[in-house]
Amino acid sequence: MTVSVVVVGAGPAGLMAAREATMRGAQVILVDEAARPGGQIYRQSAAGDNAAKIGLATERTRKQTVLDAFSEIAHQVEYLPGAAAYSLFPGPELHVAYKGATRELRPDAVVLATGVSERGIPFPGWTLPGVMFAGGVQATLKAHGVRAGDRVVVTGAGPLPVAVAAQLVEAGAQVQCVALVHSLRAMLRRPAALWAGRELVREGMDYLRILSRAGVEVLDGWVPVRADGEQRIERVTIARHSGDARPISGTERALDCDLLAMNFGFVANSELARMAGAEILFEPHRGGWIPRADAFGRTAAPGVLVAGDGAGLRGALVAAAEGRITGAAAVAVARGESMDSIEAMLGAEFAQRRRHEHFQQAVQEALRIPDGAWSWANGETICCRCECVTRSRIERAISDGHTSLNALKRNTRAGMGWCGGRMCAHTLAALTAGGRLDTATVQMTPRPVARLVTFAEVANRVDGG
Repeated sequence: MTVSVVVVGAGPAGLMAAREATMRGAQVILVDEAARPGGQIYRQSAAGDNAAKIGLATERTRKQTVLDAFSEIAHQVEYLPGAAAYSLFPGPELHVAYKGATRELRPDAVVLATGVSERGIPFPGWTLPGVMFAGGVQATLKAHGVRAGDRVVVTGAGPLPVAVAAQLVEAGAQVQCVALVHSLRAMLRRPAALWAGRELVREGMDYLRILSRAGVEVLDGWVPVRADGEQRIERVTIARHSGDARPISGTERALDCDLLAMNFGFVANSELARMAGAEILFEPHRGGWIPRADAFGRTAAPGVLVAGDGAGLRGALVAAAEGRITGAAAVAVARGESMDSIEAMLGAEFAQRRRHEHFQQAVQEALRIPDGAWSWANGETICCRCECVTRSRIERAISDGHTSLNALKRNTRAGMGWCGGRMCAHTLAALTAGGRLDTATVQMTPRPVARLVTFAEVANRVDGG
């Protein structure tokens, strides 16, 4: 019985899901916004093999293993690069903007491997040119071999700021310092979890050694206070915090720079799953609003499965293993078959997922952002970048009784821009809950169109199968 499966996202989860579904006899369409497969973590250079190699040798080996595994079956997959999956309705019915038109796909199953976006925490000056998310800085290195600045300050939480700082050093940048909310030693609270991810711990140590050899300060317990500059960033002020992420007066340090790279965690790209009717949980430290899914990736939306970081932040190694599991499950769902044999056949993937999920418990210790971070913005700080809505405007609406995210959106336009709230929803959620993230907060109602597409693409519809 031939069945059809659409996979959205060509990172490690999506590539391995497409491979597994293809090997089980499904007709597979792989949809991705990038020009080449790999996703953010395994992003390929636009220039081809002659581009500079970014990252440690062990990371590059993992990347090549996934890309090679997909290339073995790529000729059997209908691959749509540069395509935007912008709406998903029950059925499932997926709308994809591709080459100037919308393809309306009605597969037997959809695997959403949509990954994450970086989470913004607003502070004065964070909208200046030259203030970038660390993942965006990394993307310019990987895709084009271009560093986004020469004199750099990196700030944030968790391992990514350290990795990006080390990659910038190797690309020739002068990194002034890395200012972390928590010490990476916080992960030592979970020694068994660290042991489970020991190969990744070794890579983290390698990055720290690169920074040490370059004389880069790694500061623990520091947060950004403000970014200053006329036309673009010229300096950033950082300060110590006492554990709650609120800056301690009198500890400020001003650092000249032309690039501030920041990362304070991630937001799951879950809007398609929500639009299709999946049940959603709010777990701020695992990506925010994430779809509830079983061990095989199945959600409450019939025929819709999720895999990788878009199903909860757990890293690339979990994503690759989970992609195979979910790809197999998608074929079983499409055929109306039992899941009984999948765990037996993919036992190694289930074990790898369990091990690296255990490791992520240690990573979360360094990623947690204290509630005081939501106090960094002052009244004039823009919190919704798309619609230029300030904190004072949002707080005025809240004091007028608009306390749900939907109500704030209607009253202030915050969250109404092209990003659909990915950039500001956590900020809005914290402000409505008195400066903290409340797990009971309900996300804005997802609306088509979830990604940026043109009117012409929406109007020009073709039957995509």
